Amino acid sequence: MNDFKNIVEFLRLRRRLEEAEKNLKPQTDVLLTYLEDNGSYHADKNSFETDFNKYKRVFHILEDYNAENIYLWETSVERKYFVKTPVGKFFNLLDQTIEIVSENELTAFPREFATSSYIYDTEKNRVVILAETLKEVVVFPDIIYYNPEGEYLKEVDNDEYQYSYSDHTTFFAEVIKVLFLDAKRLVYDSEKKVFFQKAEKSGRMRLIPFLNADIGHKTFVLKYPYFQKGYQPTFRLPDEECAMIMKFASIGGILSFLNETLFNQGFDLTMSENPIRDAFRQQFMEQIIYTLEDKIKSNSRLYYQDVMEILYYLPESIAVVIDNEVLWMLIEEGIRKDDLTNKLEWAEENIYIKLLEIILQKEGQESRFIERMAQKIKDGKKYVTVLEYLYDRIHGDNAVKFATLVNKAWKKSRFTNPNKEENTEFASTDGPLLLPYQSEKWLGLYFSNTSVSFDTNNKSERLLKALYETGEYKTEMRPGLKTDNLVPTQVEIVDQFWYHPFHPVYLKDIENQETDMKLDKIVPAFMLKANRDRQFWNNVMTSAEYALDIVTTFSGVGNIAKFRYLTKVTQLAEVVEGASTVNKIARAANILRYVKGAAGIVELTSGSVNLMLKITGARDTEFGESLSKVLFYLELITLAGELTASMKLGLKKSAKEAVESSDGALRVKHPELFAELYKIAGLKKVYQHVDDFMKTRPKFHDLNLVNQLWKEKIVNKLLFPTNLRKLYFKYLEEFPGLKKGFNQAEFKTTILNKGQKVEEVVEFSLSGDKDKLLTIFGDPPGLPENTIDILSDYDNFKAFVKGAEDFGNRARYYDSEIKYIFNFLKNHIDKGDEFIIETQNIFKTCGSCRREFVMLEDYLKMQGKKVKFVVFSDDTIEGTRALKDKLKIK
Repeated sequence: MNDFKNIVEFLRLRRRLEEAEKNLKPQTDVLLTYLEDNGSYHADKNSFETDFNKYKRVFHILEDYNAENIYLWETSVERKYFVKTPVGKFFNLLDQTIEIVSENELTAFPREFATSSYIYDTEKNRVVILAETLKEVVVFPDIIYYNPEGEYLKEVDNDEYQYSYSDHTTFFAEVIKVLFLDAKRLVYDSEKKVFFQKAEKSGRMRLIPFLNADIGHKTFVLKYPYFQKGYQPTFRLPDEECAMIMKFASIGGILSFLNETLFNQGFDLTMSENPIRDAFRQQFMEQIIYTLEDKIKSNSRLYYQDVMEILYYLPESIAVVIDNEVLWMLIEEGIRKDDLTNKLEWAEENIYIKLLEIILQKEGQESRFIERMAQKIKDGKKYVTVLEYLYDRIHGDNAVKFATLVNKAWKKSRFTNPNKEENTEFASTDGPLLLPYQSEKWLGLYFSNTSVSFDTNNKSERLLKALYETGEYKTEMRPGLKTDNLVPTQVEIVDQFWYHPFHPVYLKDIENQETDMKLDKIVPAFMLKANRDRQFWNNVMTSAEYALDIVTTFSGVGNIAKFRYLTKVTQLAEVVEGASTVNKIARAANILRYVKGAAGIVELTSGSVNLMLKITGARDTEFGESLSKVLFYLELITLAGELTASMKLGLKKSAKEAVESSDGALRVKHPELFAELYKIAGLKKVYQHVDDFMKTRPKFHDLNLVNQLWKEKIVNKLLFPTNLRKLYFKYLEEFPGLKKGFNQAEFKTTILNKGQKVEEVVEFSLSGDKDKLLTIFGDPPGLPENTIDILSDYDNFKAFVKGAEDFGNRARYYDSEIKYIFNFLKNHIDKGDEFIIETQNIFKTCGSCRREFVMLEDYLKMQGKKVKFVVFSDDTIEGTRALKDKLKIK
């Protein structure tokens, strides 16, 4: 931190609060609220988080029964809580038994919070809700202890400093400075100099400064006086009464400093808070705001640039205090000047957009703004709306901001009503209210079925002309490609409509369209024009990227736009595939199938290439980007007709990226494509095993078959109570959340290759989905070090477990056993040719998990590998209650 930044940090209004919040002690209790009467009480936080007998968690019951209500049965001496089962009976939350109770005797309380918020306090016999407790509120006065040798000020001397802040010039102006100014002038900017003076005496100091600003004479001074109770200087403050004084060289410097220390720190210029703040508020209004207003009111043309530059430095929360009429005078002067571009010396266009943002923050200005945008103004020889006039002069990201502001204000205007009798401006609009608008993105380029532009109709009115591609075709006689003779040609039917820019348009199915700008279901027609323009410039920039690709080929970067040659060759391959009479053409097409060269051979079918061409519309995703790179190298190979070493390296790297960034759902959907990508990438089949294993589930749909194979293939041994107790308590003291109904399993995997032991791995697995694990164990979850990690690859895991259901069609996606198998297929299967898998479970192995083990044995056999399973469990333990009875624990 440079010296002057130390001063800024010392004076920052929220600094002490932020430091205090960091040092707040952790809460020692939790707030619990009764379900039925909103009464509440505090409980010891440590006891709440560790004593699960007293504070019983019931989230798993609520989730299992998909409970929408919690029911209370109560007499003068007894109270019970229930949830309703699917068959209409009632499940007791305390003793977990089914009871037959008349619903008329119960009071229903809707479940309004997350299931983990509901707790059963067994001592009070009440269901309670865990509440979020508010942080302790720390309030600091606007007085601070000043010590010239303190932490922030000891390195700061009485001297002149350069204050680095973002100014009102453009980025291009900064580039010019770097290119053409000498180093000394580049480092020293006279507009950004500040003279700093500090007193030697320590004491209490006001954090809100005394302001002395004279815009005309360019005098900008801040003084920080010592605190004197009841003393409030008005017109003049002697230097000797001040702990610190700063003199800025420009209005931009002093306003930027006030932004950092006051205005962006919660200081409100619009409301009275205390005498110290009120004094500064009055000084700022009189010396800055009223001065600006007077200048504009006296001569808006003369002072327009000066005021706009100052406006750049005012936060919107502060600038809203400027008089509405003054802001409108600035808007009108910007229109009159007809020069809304970012100049070298000041970013006028940027500031003008900020001006519009400021005025539209004010209550009731939206309608006035839209009315002004709808008015006509002369632009050259034609009359256009102010909307079109400004839109033609605003560029890039500012055009998007402008369109967004217009759209937001339009929603509060009269123009949302399409009735032509009430809004006569819509008289010439003939476009449909409901437009079947479609837009998609492919290879980074946008394509939509509607193009929109400002144009003049046959009544000499400036409106929006919309050309709508219907998707239907007609036959016309047109010159052929290789002859001037007219031939029947299929031509798409394009409808033409006219819209007033503010006429509402209902966009059917817009949530499923790919647009550059976010479009609501109902938008002014102008937004179709703005989105079309935005998409056009995106396409220009994307095409420019493609044009540069050939230059960057061997640096491994790039992406050729339409893969012209590649597309032609794959189409040719489809036509000639299997034909024996066109061997020459077939050989040309099969360059994709077998590309040879000094670097070796690449095998790839034309079907896979076509599939890649279709799905690279996902270019905005990591997978889509990687797949586009694969296509890029295939394009080069196709052009060259051979495979060079550099091409092979780039292709291999891109294929590897594509595989690693894909998810399980994609790989299952397109197995042939990924088989070829694996081959090109030279990867071990990390996900190939996962994907292939998933395909075997349909073979094992019969419970009797699975049970028979379980007995034949799997060695089952009883887990004696002594070992069961060891397993249950092994991690419980360090991780007490394991009490909350999780199945715990430990897996020892012995890996052999050609009879030699390669590795022995011991891993811990527990049941539960992501939300449950993060709720109970934190984010990231605090679990035993050897816990199988599925969270870091959760999307692939979810795809893997799809279809993992028991034989009653109940989902078993998150069992400890299936997590182990996913991990085994990813990380262990390719390490050896023989495996001994021993597992201990605190619960009985359910039917779906038995099926998964049987499947794994079958899959390993298909891979030419051997496996021996040894499962230690107790088939009498089907849940937590049975486990506790067996171990004789509460």
